[in-house]
Amino acid sequence: MHSPPASASIRTILPLAFVTGVSMAAMDLYLPAVPSLQAGMGISVSLAQATVAVYLAGLAGAQLLWGELLNRLGPRRCMEVGLALLALTSLGCALAPNIEVLLMMRLLQGVAAAAATVVAPTVVRATLGDADVVRGIAAISMVEAIVPAAGPVLGALMLRVVDWRGTFWALAGLSLLVLPWVVKIAPRKLPGLNLAHDAGYRGIFGNRSYLRLAGSHALCIGALLTFLASAPQLLQHTLGLGTSAFALLQVLGVGSFMLGASQSGRLARRLGHARVVRLGSNVQVVACVLALGVTLACGQPPYAVVAAYWMCFCGALAIRGPATFGDALAMPAAQMGRATALLVLALLAAGSVGTQVVAPFMGQADSAVPLFLGVLLMLLASAALVWRYPAVPRAGAAVA
Repeated sequence: MHSPPASASIRTILPLAFVTGVSMAAMDLYLPAVPSLQAGMGISVSLAQATVAVYLAGLAGAQLLWGELLNRLGPRRCMEVGLALLALTSLGCALAPNIEVLLMMRLLQGVAAAAATVVAPTVVRATLGDADVVRGIAAISMVEAIVPAAGPVLGALMLRVVDWRGTFWALAGLSLLVLPWVVKIAPRKLPGLNLAHDAGYRGIFGNRSYLRLAGSHALCIGALLTFLASAPQLLQHTLGLGTSAFALLQVLGVGSFMLGASQSGRLARRLGHARVVRLGSNVQVVACVLALGVTLACGQPPYAVVAAYWMCFCGALAIRGPATFGDALAMPAAQMGRATALLVLALLAAGSVGTQVVAPFMGQADSAVPLFLGVLLMLLASAALVWRYPAVPRAGAAVA
């Protein structure tokens, strides 16, 4: 496969990045509205929080569904269905008369949002040449880093002029706004798609390169989600800091990620994917070892150490992540959709398991040691899987 012109790459990447951002906004733009929802509907805290849980359940559970539909319907039709369903379910949430209807709409909204997490990286991997794949996935990753940081801020600002229903009206409008743009550039079918090729899960699980790269990336993202979900408790119970400390940590992490992502494509071309992935893995491991060492020596880590660790982790993730993700999907086009779905499902599962493992320790004053130790174990396993980098077929061979 020859690399497309830069303008063609941009026309492919930007719409896919935007639709990914809109799908993620269904979670992050909505989060500040949860207390307003609770007061507006007169429901309990647990029911209000359930609107977040059912969305995540739909998002995770629908990965395999969209992986199956990608070959059957094609990327363009999947995007049409996914965005249209996202708009309809957002309208359903905005008009929901009671919590039961809202929970059902949120579940379906998660199913709709899952389309972007499967289709977008698959289309980037299948349509762009080797020189542009890392850049394309890095661009989508930057959007995925910005939305969780900016979404709650924008959502909180919206609540000054609208109630919680206004959030869903905005999501419906964004979905309809981006729909024509994405449909215009999304291919009807993946390039090189040969339905006669073995597209089943047996072939994917038999691909050792995919298993190692996907496992490494899932463990790395699992370490990120574990730390991110535990950081508010760490800052409050161990360091005695408030919410502003967590907000600053988010800003520093997103800034470091953006900086690393802007250079990931260039570094991948100059050093090669294997060296870039190992470099990022080593930086993450060393940063976590140093943070754990300071914690053991001092009893609790200073905030500056936590912030420095998080900046190193996020910057290194932006450098190694796009290459790992892109190389994991270097396989026949008929397998890409299911492989992407499995990979996203694996990283969500890794984050969930890691968070639950360290959760019993997070209410304690010395919670930093179990947290850093748990994250370190995941990072060591992630680094071990790519220490001897697996052979990855070139893009042209991958879609043959």
